[in-house]
Amino acid sequence: MTHSSEDLFLRIRARHGHYCPMSTLGGRLGMAALGALGDDSGELTATYRIDTCAADGIAVATGCLPEEGRLTVRAEGRHRLELHGDGRGVCAELTNAALQQAAACRRRLDAGEDADSVLAALRTAADQELIVLTPLSAGENDA
Repeated sequence: MTHSSEDLFLRIRARHGHYCPMSTLGGRLGMAALGALGDDSGELTATYRIDTCAADGIAVATGCLPEEGRLTVRAEGRHRLELHGDGRGVCAELTNAALQQAAACRRRLDAGEDADSVLAALRTAADQELIVLTPLSAGENDA
């Protein structure tokens, strides 16, 4: 999937209805997982292990739409994306630092304050600051 980051976040906002930290981080999770799998991954399926706004970002970034049955969201309480394609899989999980930044952004938004700088930081931070990537073994392929 080829797109600019700016275009991606505009499409996430269009699907989600507004900018928010978790939909932004969902887009980052999806982009990082796609990058780890590579362009030749075939048809993708995904599981996200917590029901948050991040699912909209994941759907847009990966093309795995829940309405098509390719994104499953489970209420397990983990900010963990499992993306699978062509017998390979990768796990992308948010770091504590990412979750702390998202919480700070949410507090600003809830207080009616400007959160654009925090959202911009979430869009542009290095992947390793926000996301831990690990390959999944064949036995972990349950998406």
